[in-house]
Amino acid sequence: MKRQILFCLLVILLLAGCRAKATPEPTATPSPTQEPTATQTCTPSQTPTLTLTATSTETPPPSQTPTETVTPTLELTARLIWPRALFSPADVTWRDTTCPLEGEFLSCEFEYRKDNYGCYVGATCYDACGWFYSVDTIPPGVNEFSQPCW
Repeated sequence: MKRQILFCLLVILLLAGCRAKATPEPTATPSPTQEPTATQTCTPSQTPTLTLTATSTETPPPSQTPTETVTPTLELTARLIWPRALFSPADVTWRDTTCPLEGEFLSCEFEYRKDNYGCYVGATCYDACGWFYSVDTIPPGVNEFSQPCW
């Protein structure tokens, strides 16, 4: 008996879901149109033209103090990987050549060592073109390994 009731309910649901749905017909409703209204238009006026006048500029006499010529060095950029240790640009060695994929797929190896006088770092970094740069502050004879240090 329960099967028959369940079967009847299933048939009713299928038939109810398969019958055609009534779709309403679109009706045209007129919309009110507005008449264009006149707007105020600014009229151009004459603008005065500025003229340049010659002015003299004083040039200071040359200084007798020599100036320092700064040799450009590669800047430490944020896109590179740097060790967690103190080092200077003089401790960094760079590849002499460039390549189209310079800095891409960068990976580095770091080694930290310490002694009674400080903490030192050795690092080598490679990119898609091979060796890219190195950092070396480890003095000869320092053999005790350490964790990253500042």
